[in-house]
Amino acid sequence: MEALLRRALASDWSAWKELEARYGHLLTHAARGVGLSHSDAGDVAQLTWLRLWQHGRQIRDPECLPAWLAATARREGLRFAISRKRYLLYADPTAEHSDGLRMAVLDIYPVDGEYEPSTEQALRRLPTRYQRLIRALMSDSCPSYTEIAEALNLPIGSIGPMRMRALQMLRRTPELSTTRPRTA
Repeated sequence: MEALLRRALASDWSAWKELEARYGHLLTHAARGVGLSHSDAGDVAQLTWLRLWQHGRQIRDPECLPAWLAATARREGLRFAISRKRYLLYADPTAEHSDGLRMAVLDIYPVDGEYEPSTEQALRRLPTRYQRLIRALMSDSCPSYTEIAEALNLPIGSIGPMRMRALQMLRRTPELSTTRPRTA
């Protein structure tokens, strides 16, 4: 992987084509995962390739390139959607949304560390350690679980379960509650 990335960053067209063949679907899938249309996801994929060209030399571990690409595509997708004034919550695509009463919100993504006021208020309701974890996981620097574990002095295996508990708590806050009161 390191040699392929190095060749691509040295303007080797065949290396770029190989990277695109390997990871093009991943980029589209990551962008579609934040709610973009197929054509918008294609635009985001192109932006992601541009980001690789601009910042690829900063990737410390070339074996992590797929994760870097997916995270970058997700982040670019969010920026793209927000620039079009869409409010995004990442919802479970298998959940039933037809009744309009419930949505299974799994994650909230900030852009440039800025949250909607209601999201910020909901985050402040969380215990401090959960706030810190959610903010670290969603930061623009896209830290790994290892980096977060070290920064927050947590066992790496506890990050996923803590994240899920924090998101469950957020779902229950009045600011982000997905259930509407029933009218008589």
